[in-house]
Amino acid sequence: MFKNGGQTMRRNHNPTAAENAITLYFNKNNMPGQQETLGLIVSEIIKENIPLSRMTICTKLLRRIEESSYDDEKAHYNGLIALFFAR
Repeated sequence: MFKNGGQTMRRNHNPTAAENAITLYFNKNNMPGQQETLGLIVSEIIKENIPLSRMTICTKLLRRIEESSYDDEKAHYNGLIALFFAR
């Protein structure tokens, strides 16, 4: 540490565990959960006055896959589509 005009400044500051955790949190892609994603899609469909069905939900999910440029998003949407066909 050194003094600069009465102010204390740190050099070579080593981040704390909390600072590292905060940095990791904001740097990672924060993908919503499955329920949250489905809720958003259902809300969109209802607001557009489109009848709600498996087909309309899957169509929205397919559109999001087409528009996404991130592999993890595509995997998320593909996983949701798979839920509609699982027994």
